[in-house]
Amino acid sequence: EVTQFTTADIAGKPFEFVFFGDPQVDVKDYVSRIIRKSFVSSPDAKFWLFIGDLLDKPLDNYWDELFYAGGFIYSMIPSVMAPGSHEYAYKLKDGTKVNGFTPLWSAHFTLPENGIKGMEEKSYFFDYQGVRFIMLDAQSKLEEQAKWLDSLLAKTGNLWTIVAFHEPVFSFGRGRDEMRTRNAFMPVIDKYSVDLVLTGHDHVYARSHKLKNGEIVPAGGKGTVYVISQCGGKTYKLNSKYSELMAKTGTNIQLYQTISIDNCKLSYKSFTVTGKLYDSFELAK
Repeated sequence: EVTQFTTADIAGKPFEFVFFGDPQVDVKDYVSRIIRKSFVSSPDAKFWLFIGDLLDKPLDNYWDELFYAGGFIYSMIPSVMAPGSHEYAYKLKDGTKVNGFTPLWSAHFTLPENGIKGMEEKSYFFDYQGVRFIMLDAQSKLEEQAKWLDSLLAKTGNLWTIVAFHEPVFSFGRGRDEMRTRNAFMPVIDKYSVDLVLTGHDHVYARSHKLKNGEIVPAGGKGTVYVISQCGGKTYKLNSKYSELMAKTGTNIQLYQTISIDNCKLSYKSFTVTGKLYDSFELAK
């Protein structure tokens, strides 16, 4: 059948994209529903952004579920994604452990190769209508990526910057605290006051106030909003260690996020699988 999609327009023209946290498990059973709901509510989204852990194990039957969940929609809306922990070491059915990054990532996806040598299609960036998107691999070479991130943020030529990677800066799942991610990336994020950081991994929802140096910035100050979200059926108990920095937290809920940029305004909305508004905020410049 005939299918069609659109490429980027001129800088500054309004657009919307959809952000999904970890699908990972029960993808056919549960993630299918939220993907279809997001398509109904945001049919003109320019692309979908996934934050890793696309599936529990990078084996053929799990990939089948992921591609079933989106069906024909994948041929109409481009997808961009950062790798997660479950795209790395995993076990086969017979118990054999496979180390390293799955070769099926590059076999299934065609992503930019403009990142650090050896991390092509895992760590990359693209500019879209006035927004610089930087996708990082939070599993390896964090210090090297931090230097690369600094170089990309120093001169972007874009009004907005959005950075995405799997493990969050401020953890909220179980007893986690991802210090490696925070120590590597947060100083650079703070240095350039990145507008929005999108993460997953914790299988909860958490959205911060505008932060800098790990503290809430005064009204009108420059800072970064951090988001953790998840779209699958797997959820964890909330870790409350950084609750004072958050504007909204929750768990045991499937969510998708629509993010629209209209010149000097960024509008963020998080919806439940039934389409109910769960959280929202706006940023202005």
